[in-house]
Amino acid sequence: MMRIRFRIILLGLLAALALASTYLFHSTTPLKLGTNLWPGYEPLYIARNLELLSEQDVALVELPSASEVMRAFRNGAIDAAALTLDEVINLRRMGLEPVIIQVTNISMGADVILARPGIDSFEVLKGKRVGLEASALGAYMISRALEINQMSPDDIVMVPLEVNDHIQAFRRGEVDALVTFDPVPQQIGVDQAVRLFDSSSLPGEIVDVIVVRQNLLEHKQVRRIIEAWNRTLAFIEAEPERSAVMMSERLGVSPQLVLQSLEGLELPRQAETAALMSGKAPPLEQQLQRLAAIMQANGLIDHIPELEGLVYSRYPE
Repeated sequence: MMRIRFRIILLGLLAALALASTYLFHSTTPLKLGTNLWPGYEPLYIARNLELLSEQDVALVELPSASEVMRAFRNGAIDAAALTLDEVINLRRMGLEPVIIQVTNISMGADVILARPGIDSFEVLKGKRVGLEASALGAYMISRALEINQMSPDDIVMVPLEVNDHIQAFRRGEVDALVTFDPVPQQIGVDQAVRLFDSSSLPGEIVDVIVVRQNLLEHKQVRRIIEAWNRTLAFIEAEPERSAVMMSERLGVSPQLVLQSLEGLELPRQAETAALMSGKAPPLEQQLQRLAAIMQANGLIDHIPELEGLVYSRYPE
């Protein structure tokens, strides 16, 4: 009898502790959201500057590369992450449970393959050194570019290179080409590199999103992120010049180059994102299935993971 009472009391205490920990997360613990430097994620930082996103609710964690963002998510150092769809698929393949809560942008030319002057066509890359983030978007970009140009990975020498090392490696001649993204091309300079390939040749394939761990979906911060994101897009649309100035300070390029970079991105508004994420077979989930098949065909993943439930089903319309 005493044992039964003890067990009841113990279970009650454990339940109380679980409720208390949930309450504490809701009320005092900020959700840590990791990003790397990319124009398509800048609305998060504008939201913070405009006090639309409170640091008490969401702490933005800037990391040097997408690979580092993925690593931080895998290791539990962050609760949410800004990533591309192919990176999200890779997290699922590793057994993690990220859930997409927001489409941030669709790349329409802002992801690029740059080459040194004199390399004026993709075929000239044969035998050349190509720097890229091998574990992130770079691997997907180079695989698709090679496929489209009827070449194979054996035709080039891939050099693993974190994005924060791209500019120096290119300027020092350590690589002949780079798989990179804005603002790196602007920082290198349009007269210092040849644009061989960009994401306009891959319509709808390179999509950036915000993911949150599945067990955190009920927390208030998820709705705060979505609301702040969409309010910030309205601000950017209403005041593009002021927004460009705010972005330029972090991106390290002029406001004019920021506006130019944004021309290579589509930033879906709330209704457009809701359409991508709604229905029994959300268009975004169908895109994930197509993308996973392309990744498997190009040897980027050994199997297609379970993708059902990867899209947040309660996105506000």
